[in-house]
Amino acid sequence: MSIGEKLRMLRDKQNWSQETLAKLMKMHHSTISRYERGKNIPDYQTLLQFAEVFKIDKDYLLMELNQQEPRTKDSGLMARESLEDPDLALIYQLLQVEPNLKKALVELQLMPPKRKAFFADAIVSFIKTNNRHKDKM
Repeated sequence: MSIGEKLRMLRDKQNWSQETLAKLMKMHHSTISRYERGKNIPDYQTLLQFAEVFKIDKDYLLMELNQQEPRTKDSGLMARESLEDPDLALIYQLLQVEPNLKKALVELQLMPPKRKAFFADAIVSFIKTNNRHKDKM
């Protein structure tokens, strides 16, 4: 599988648009498109950045740059975050069943720090209010 195909598969798996990935990578969406179509090949540093954004082992993408290195049977995907924390496991389950929430949180992450803090505080306040008024709903 080419680097472009891998990038497209990883982006699709996250349910991200090319524009969302471009914002995360701090590059133009047309650059993402060229990488995915195989028109351009990302350099070493860019592949490392993709690995960070997708939270995968860098070797999964870098192995294509070094053709002398043998390919492995497995995909090479390895989560960097452990879901041993029960709260993270619950959040992961919630994001699996609520794709709109996942998209909203990605957009929240891309916001400037002050705006991000504002919305994070608003969400916390809304949930606290909901918890105080459970019997009324």
